[in-house]
Amino acid sequence: MPIVLFAATLLFLLAQSAPAEPQLRMATLEYPPYSSEHLPDGGSIVALTRRAFAVRGYPVQIDFLPWARVRVELGNGNYQGALALWPKEINEEGLQPSRPLFYSELGLFIRDGYPLQFNQLQELRGKTLGIVRGYGYPQHILDAGLTLEDAVDDISNLRKLNARRFDMVLLERTVGNYLIANDEQLRGKLSWHGNVLERIPLLVGFVPAKLGEPDWSAVFEQGLRDLHSSGEYMQILRNHNP
Repeated sequence: MPIVLFAATLLFLLAQSAPAEPQLRMATLEYPPYSSEHLPDGGSIVALTRRAFAVRGYPVQIDFLPWARVRVELGNGNYQGALALWPKEINEEGLQPSRPLFYSELGLFIRDGYPLQFNQLQELRGKTLGIVRGYGYPQHILDAGLTLEDAVDDISNLRKLNARRFDMVLLERTVGNYLIANDEQLRGKLSWHGNVLERIPLLVGFVPAKLGEPDWSAVFEQGLRDLHSSGEYMQILRNHNP
C-alpha cells in the first residue's frame, strides 16, 4: 500500500475511533427581552448563556419552543437544560439551578382605565386572570380564588386582554412592557397595574450530569465567572438592556 494511502487510511480510522465531542443542547421560550428569536443574539439570557459556554470552549445549540413543549422535551432527555426559568419550574423538572441572572417582578397587566384596586389578591375573587399553560407561578397566586384562563404564551394573553376576553393578565413586568411596546395593536391600551405580587429570580436549569458527560452546570458557573472577571458580563447586559 502506498505511504500516502496508508496515512490517509490511518487518519480516517483514528477519526472514527475518537470520542465524539459532547453535544450541548438547551431549550428556551419566547420571553423577551430575556430570550427571543427576534432579538439580537437571542436576548440577554441567551447571549449570556452562549458566551459563558463559549469562553469554556463549548458551543451550545439553543432552540426556541413553546414552554409546554420545553417541559416535554426535557422529560424525554432531548436537552441538557433550559432557560429562563423560575425556581418552581426548576424544582418540578428536577434541574440544577444556576445563580440568579435577573429578578422578575410578577404582577398584573390591565386595560388602560380599568378600575382595579386591592390590598390582598383574594379581594379580586371571581375576576378572570390570564395565565400561560405550564408556567411555574407561585401557588399562593393560583389559590387566590380567581378564575384562571390559560394560553400558550404571554402575547396571546395580552391580545385576549385587549379584546376584553378577561380582566387581567399575570405577567412579569419587564416582559409585559416589552411585548406591549412592540405591538401596535396593544401599545397605549394595556399597562402594568403597579402591585408587585412576587419577586422571582430567573435561572438557567441543567439536567443532572450523566456518567461520562461534562457537568454542564459547573461549566456554566465557571463561564459566568470568566465573563465577570473580563467585564464582558456587564457589557452583555448593557448591550441588551440599555
